[in-house]
Amino acid sequence: MSLERIEITPFAVIVGDLLQERRTGYLTIIRSPLRKVLYWTQGELVLITSSAPEDSLGDFLVRRGIVTADRASQMLSDDPTNAVAKFHEAGLLELAWRQTLLREWIAAQFIPLFSIDEGTAAFTEDRAIEPEKRVFLQSTAALVIEGIRSISNGLVLRRSLGDLTREIAPGREARYSIDNIPLTEGERRIGDSLTERQTIEKFLKQFSTESVTAAKVVIAMMAVGLFTTVDYSTAAPIPEMNADDMQRDLELLAAIGSSDQRSLRAVAFSRQLASMDHYQVLDVPRNSTRAQVITGAEDMKKRYDPTTYPPIVREPVQVINRRIDEAVGILKDNVRRQAYDKLLHQRTGRGGAEELQKRVTQRAIAEQNFAKAKELSIVGDYYGAIVLLKQAVEFEPDHAQAWYILGQCQERNPKWRRDAAESYQRSLSVDPNNVDALISLGDLYKSEGLGSRAQSCYEDVIKIQPENQQAKSRLQGFKKR
Repeated sequence: MSLERIEITPFAVIVGDLLQERRTGYLTIIRSPLRKVLYWTQGELVLITSSAPEDSLGDFLVRRGIVTADRASQMLSDDPTNAVAKFHEAGLLELAWRQTLLREWIAAQFIPLFSIDEGTAAFTEDRAIEPEKRVFLQSTAALVIEGIRSISNGLVLRRSLGDLTREIAPGREARYSIDNIPLTEGERRIGDSLTERQTIEKFLKQFSTESVTAAKVVIAMMAVGLFTTVDYSTAAPIPEMNADDMQRDLELLAAIGSSDQRSLRAVAFSRQLASMDHYQVLDVPRNSTRAQVITGAEDMKKRYDPTTYPPIVREPVQVINRRIDEAVGILKDNVRRQAYDKLLHQRTGRGGAEELQKRVTQRAIAEQNFAKAKELSIVGDYYGAIVLLKQAVEFEPDHAQAWYILGQCQERNPKWRRDAAESYQRSLSVDPNNVDALISLGDLYKSEGLGSRAQSCYEDVIKIQPENQQAKSRLQGFKKR
């Protein structure tokens, strides 16, 4: 668990780290008498619970005139994380409208936190909460920017900027591009003006007549990783995946075949190395001890012993082993580890044109992956399809159909049903009218014994397509019980 005083590390900085590092767990904010818990999954905010009764979903819906106080009390649960699931089960409104209300509810609790000037924040790594309990925001980054935009306390603003003598540059490995985050014309102009590294102080002096806006832009850009503090060390460039790499991967997957799942996993892991840090390679937490690092390396070496793999995948496995050696060599040495930890937060920048080209290439790869994955799923190669679909949604997270097919493939393995539920939910967060995803999610809930949630999904289908026979027959089955 990491503990921070908000007076020292402002909320915008804390949230920025969670966003960029794609953390999973919960962030507890305590500012007496208020206590809020923010749940995160892979750097995305998915739920907020609060000790204040007026922050509850029921109270929010009453204020909006959606439900009566009596109906709101019926939605209460001993477990505050069940609020979203209870709301969906009630089936009061169409899914798209429910999603809109849930996002507004989260925003109403989240945005004011950016202006608090004191309190305690503690983040605890933990498994993600169940998909049915989550609110699927369209963009956590957009909500973060809105929160920073709302800061009116000058002291909080100054603290969030940090040391003005630090040099900043365009973010090299940002999750987002400046073109796909919601900025005003003036904010975008300020954000685009950082083309080379310079101190924060020097950058802000360019906007003397709009200094507050410029300060908020800098804070926001650093929070989402579009601005980064400069490190003078030289880091090895991360190789880009191009169309030729993609074709070679597809040919390799085809040569291995769907029966050798172990080799397929090794190839998939080798292709992910470029975007993984040393801790992820060794599968150890960032606060791991030296002994844990060494043990993690030994375990990975056993798992990816080249002599236990067929010749066709020997090269990817050797790549994995070289990366394991590199990771353990750095992380078991305290001095080198400290320098590496600093590198994780400080990357040099690169130009906007190159970033734009990267996005174009990623979208093209995502579409190629999606097309090939559909073919693989049809012939029953579900694992191969999953590998490609995960790459597709990584590059194009708003691809509703890719999320849906990913869920279908994951559902084939009983151990991955929770992942399948999340994929269906992600598909519906992009396209609430995807009746196929709703029916599949309902069937999944039904198979897991979650009848009321399944029924809610089928009822949502009827609201979209009143004559949908699949949903009608499934609902009829509930009535016969």
